[in-house]
Amino acid sequence: MKTKKASKTNTRSRIIFFAIALTYNLLLGLYLKDFLAISPMLVTLYLLSALPTLFFVLKIRSTPMRAIVLIVLFFVMVMSIVSALSCRRLLPILTFVVTAIEMMYFGIVANSSGKDKLLTKIFVLAVSAFTVILLLFSYNFVYKPEAPYLSNGRDTLWDTQTEELADEICSGCETDEEKVRAFYDWIVSNFEYDYDCYPLLQYFDVRKTLQTKQGICFDFSHLFAAFCRSQNIPCYAVDGISRKNNVDRHTWNRVYYDGTWWNVDITTDNSRTANGKELYGFHKLEGAFVPDEDFFITKIY
Repeated sequence: MKTKKASKTNTRSRIIFFAIALTYNLLLGLYLKDFLAISPMLVTLYLLSALPTLFFVLKIRSTPMRAIVLIVLFFVMVMSIVSALSCRRLLPILTFVVTAIEMMYFGIVANSSGKDKLLTKIFVLAVSAFTVILLLFSYNFVYKPEAPYLSNGRDTLWDTQTEELADEICSGCETDEEKVRAFYDWIVSNFEYDYDCYPLLQYFDVRKTLQTKQGICFDFSHLFAAFCRSQNIPCYAVDGISRKNNVDRHTWNRVYYDGTWWNVDITTDNSRTANGKELYGFHKLEGAFVPDEDFFITKIY
């Protein structure tokens, strides 16, 4: 009787945890749907959140199988944290949350014992193998991205609506230079610097930036990069520390057109426009990674 009662309790718990994880991933998918359409990195991270939910489908009895599941979930959690910190994105933390729920079940709640059926073993190993493949993909996206100056989903993130807006802004433009200057003019003319913003963690939220028409240098540079990259125009965001005062930090852009890389500082020109001062404009560079005269560069991404 006790065995049957414990079995029913475990089954009920498994169903509850499965329902929570499934609901969470469905809501997450709805929130990310506009991003998933054009961001391979976010698709990978989302699958890392959704795929382990399949571990709830069959009842896992044996300790070795549960150990495999916990190891896989642990590495998913680690990759989520690494992605969030390295790419300065909060969205990977959402993957961390659902994985933590699954680890809680398999590490604490699931306490049944016995042998697993062959189908269960094959199922666990197959889901684990697919998850490991996704982990390798996510590692490549974070540390070995192809054409980072065009990528979507790392530090710079945009959705289908952003891409449609970029198309609208540069409609009628025939060259990359015309498109770049159209994006530059649009941001300088339509946005205000948010002097009340003191974030503990800087990350770019394209929806918030476009909705509020406010931001700091990090927001403006990544919005500009998002616009350019959506049109297949290479563009980097650059972080730096002032050579005169190491307390002052700044983010600007380096964009490529007409066979040349150019320095462009939208935040500075936004402020100079408001004060009627001469604009910084576009400065030709010898390459994307050359040193800057005013800032020690800490990151180019």
